Amino acid sequence: MSRSAYFLAGLRTPFARSGKGAYAETRPDDLLVELINGHRGRFGDLWERPPDELIVGCAYPEGEQGYNVARMVALGSGLQIPAMTVNRLCASSLEAAGLAAAKIHAGYCQRVLVGGVESMTRIPRRGANFSESERIKAACPRAYTPNGETAENVARAYPALTRERQEELAARSHELAAAAYEAGKYRRSIFPFLIERDEFIRVPVDRAKMASLPPAFVEHGTVTAATSSPLTDGATLGWVVDKTAWLASQEPFALEICDMVAAHVPPEVMGLGPVPATRQLLARNGLAAHRIAAWEINEAFAIQVLASIEELSIDLDRVNRWGGAMALGHPLGASGLRLLITLLHRLIEEHQPGDLGVATLCVGGGQGVSVLGRLVSMN
Repeated sequence: MSRSAYFLAGLRTPFARSGKGAYAETRPDDLLVELINGHRGRFGDLWERPPDELIVGCAYPEGEQGYNVARMVALGSGLQIPAMTVNRLCASSLEAAGLAAAKIHAGYCQRVLVGGVESMTRIPRRGANFSESERIKAACPRAYTPNGETAENVARAYPALTRERQEELAARSHELAAAAYEAGKYRRSIFPFLIERDEFIRVPVDRAKMASLPPAFVEHGTVTAATSSPLTDGATLGWVVDKTAWLASQEPFALEICDMVAAHVPPEVMGLGPVPATRQLLARNGLAAHRIAAWEINEAFAIQVLASIEELSIDLDRVNRWGGAMALGHPLGASGLRLLITLLHRLIEEHQPGDLGVATLCVGGGQGVSVLGRLVSMN
């Protein structure tokens, strides 16, 4: 018999500027060890028994975040448990949570620790030895289209989503993130290792400076550094458990993981990945977009969020109300779980048990992943 799976006790480091931020001198594996140790201190009741296993998402699992970083981090944290690293690029840690939920549903596990980590300082984008296959390019000439160019391709397909509208969304992201921190909404989900908050949030927003920036990827384009997610270092963590384990914990709320869909789009418009994934998710569960109380859509680029909102007929006021990746940062392998953590806390703070939320993001190479969750309460 299938069992329900619940995500709870999400915690993350603040996200730091790559290259010159707080974690530039910190190894990514060590960063995740620090987060696990911090999690033990904050959620001691959950650690009275060790997890059955650890699943960690990482977009570029090599170098310091290689050699099955999940197992190394488990050992470094004193956890005598099996562990595995999963890679679906930007959706890696969301995939980790989905895999854990599937194991719970199947009855293979009761308590799974899930995480995500990425150092974009210490491990280069596309990896240290990136190489394009001529055979793959012969089959799919645009397979390796850089993500910045894919954003401009989306912008050309949606001319009404102008540079000004992209900048409006970016400004909104910073303003909402700053307001959320000021109101203490991130207090429960941030582990303040070295820094207290995400390093990229800038308020008041300098709209004139934003408008003066040159296109970042294509001459005469509309996508700039201000309307793109920044290079970031960070780590995320949480538990996926069955109902017995949740009820035995001290956590009054959890996010029931109801469903998960992975879909694909042409790689040259990878930012549209959330569209087919979310359409399939909603259709499979007999839902319309207006039934979703809270949306967390990863802001890889403003243009792809705007296009996804338009295609899915989503009310912008329900999207990323505590800011998004353009302000918070986007440490690739850690970001999917960040969406799930924020979604859970938004539902707790602003909605009622039974309300639904969706976390979704685009994935390099032309994919999208969407997760449907329901807020549940012990009361």
